[in-house]
Amino acid sequence: MHEQGPNRFLRWFNSLFCRYWHRLESKNITLPDGALILIGNHRCGLDPLLVQAAVDRPLCFLMAREYYHGMLGMKWFFRAVGAIPVNPGGANRHALREAIEVLQGGGVLCIFPEGGANPSIPLKRILPGAAMLALETDAPLLPFRITGVWPFDHINIWKGLLKRSRATVQFGDTIQLESTEAPEKSDIRAGMQLVKEALHRLR
Repeated sequence: MHEQGPNRFLRWFNSLFCRYWHRLESKNITLPDGALILIGNHRCGLDPLLVQAAVDRPLCFLMAREYYHGMLGMKWFFRAVGAIPVNPGGANRHALREAIEVLQGGGVLCIFPEGGANPSIPLKRILPGAAMLALETDAPLLPFRITGVWPFDHINIWKGLLKRSRATVQFGDTIQLESTEAPEKSDIRAGMQLVKEALHRLR
């Protein structure tokens, strides 16, 4: 099975960058085989690199469309690493279809359920995407928490990526939502609450 996401060389290079420049303290986590959804807090643009460096499988990410298309010369790279552009808070049928295809193919998808980096009140708002995908695909959810990085700066967006930090990625226990082909609103709300509780336990 060919898993979507960055190739072995990109993952090796990223691991060096995260562990030696950002002093990532997390051990390399062995993820279970098959479809899996990683869910965690979102501090800055460095977060996807840190999570990828902390695990042993390639990851696909949901990424805000404004950055996917708006960062000059980077679209080819985002495609290469398996990023899926989404409209935060908007219509995302195409993105959801791509995400489901990743999971149905046995891949690993990483989602930041807060929807944006460095929210004013961390983990106050949880978007429904992770719960919806878990319900529709029966993929388990693995929560994580990132600390020790510089918060997102809308003026200097490269700050969190380039300024040296002392990062950590902490993982929790997997949670399983009861899958359903057509989840009701109540199912999604209950799943969102479980996601929120799982993330809060890592605080």
